[in-house]
Amino acid sequence: TFINNIPYEKERRMLLMNGEFVNYLKKVFIKAILHFFWLFPLNEKKITLLNELSYTFGDSLKYFDIYLHNLSNKEYKIVFPIKEGSPTSVYSDDVIVVPGSFRYFKEIITSGIIITNAGGVSYLPKRKKQRIISTWHGGGPYKKTSTDVYNNYWYKKQAEMNSNNTDFILSSCEYFSAFEAKSMGYKPEEIIRSGLPRNDILFIDHGSIKKKVRKYYAIPDNAKFILFAPTFRSKKYEFSDMSVVKNYIELDPDMLVSTLEEKHHCKWVCGIRLHPKLANIDMSKLNVINCTDYPDMQELLCCADAVISDYSSLIWDYSFTYRPIFLYAPDIRQYEEEGRGFYMPSSDWPYPIAHNNEEMRKIILEYDEDKYIQRVKEHHKASGSFENGNACEILLKLIEQH
Repeated sequence: TFINNIPYEKERRMLLMNGEFVNYLKKVFIKAILHFFWLFPLNEKKITLLNELSYTFGDSLKYFDIYLHNLSNKEYKIVFPIKEGSPTSVYSDDVIVVPGSFRYFKEIITSGIIITNAGGVSYLPKRKKQRIISTWHGGGPYKKTSTDVYNNYWYKKQAEMNSNNTDFILSSCEYFSAFEAKSMGYKPEEIIRSGLPRNDILFIDHGSIKKKVRKYYAIPDNAKFILFAPTFRSKKYEFSDMSVVKNYIELDPDMLVSTLEEKHHCKWVCGIRLHPKLANIDMSKLNVINCTDYPDMQELLCCADAVISDYSSLIWDYSFTYRPIFLYAPDIRQYEEEGRGFYMPSSDWPYPIAHNNEEMRKIILEYDEDKYIQRVKEHHKASGSFENGNACEILLKLIEQH
């Protein structure tokens, strides 16, 4: 926010350049120090599941842990770094460590396999027999990322450090492989056509999860549930000012619910899930369920009868339920043409887009289920989707082969 408020573009670029240079030096320094943990022997049957985005029991790491525990011949020791105060693993045999602690570094640097969902393992002194795999944390052909967004020499050096440290990255679709994984520095042979492990749950019956979430929020049996979950914004043409974010969620929930009830002739309730960094925004005056603190996004998606978002990768995940997705994106033109941008133009997406409350009401009333489902299927084909509900199986085979 401080950098964005500096009036001159040249000065902003210099500060960003210097900041990335400092980050690069920090990673080189930390990597050198962490070689100390090479004194401890490597356990090739130990897997560290690293949810770098939140250090919680979640995302694809959670679902791969569940998959491993459902095997009849589980032979791996699982380490799951989870920050203090967060809901922990459901498995008593998982080793839970506090991120950044001595034991954390000891466990991760002695693990034969490290599986991460982000790009932050560049600081690890990788050992010869270690394998590092990235599940990444978003699928589909949407927001540009990495060096396609940040044209900064020292940022690119960090991206290079990370890709050189990572053996494989899981891909959700051909678009991800061709553009996003490439922008992060991965070679074609390092990109695995698998889909995301967290999405496997969407391909099987998830009625029990739906009941769990509805019970948690006391959603009436006769009501349907719509979830509004916008992506986080922090850079140019992304919302970094809290007052702007508050204005953004002025998507009128009362209008939304009444329009859905008019369209479907049944009761609806609305939930809002903001990025964890925006958890302090007060929603008490809105007639909504605050879902921001719920620990698992995929469970909310299993529960939702419809979703509203903008550019979040959750739209890719949820599209495999073939339930309605509506986009509320008042800034989409600036975002696409002048800001971060997309790999696939938003005009090619199958989801109806609204720029204001009036347009949102219109696209809900005009929603045609059969046409929508057909567009989503065509979108999956055009994107070259790899999602088939077997990503965890592919990931395990990859581990066993290497």
